[in-house]
Amino acid sequence: MSENKDSVGYDAWLRRHPSHPGRHIYHGCMEDPLGESSLTVSETAHKLGVSRVALSRVLNGRAGISVSLALKLEAAGWGTADVWLRRQAQYDLARERNRLGQWPGGAAGPEDAEIAAEAA
Repeated sequence: MSENKDSVGYDAWLRRHPSHPGRHIYHGCMEDPLGESSLTVSETAHKLGVSRVALSRVLNGRAGISVSLALKLEAAGWGTADVWLRRQAQYDLARERNRLGQWPGGAAGPEDAEIAAEAA
């Protein structure tokens, strides 16, 4: 993509391609910003009271944030359940709009054509 991260095109691209909320859990909650020590998947699963497998599926984008997990993230002090569920809804909505090609305002923008050309 040729546009810089401050451009309107980049904002539109992000709306069409949001990252999975599991990525936010990993980078925003499990990683130490100073890089000194990070939580492992097992430690995080234990802290949240979920299975390691269930958490791993969310972190790897193979499962979504459930209401139950959102409440557990909130109880751990990692944002509110509302924010986690909104992130999941935004991700799911963008994914379905991409699948159907139904974005408000008409056809895909030039940045989407550029990405499609790169993928081909």
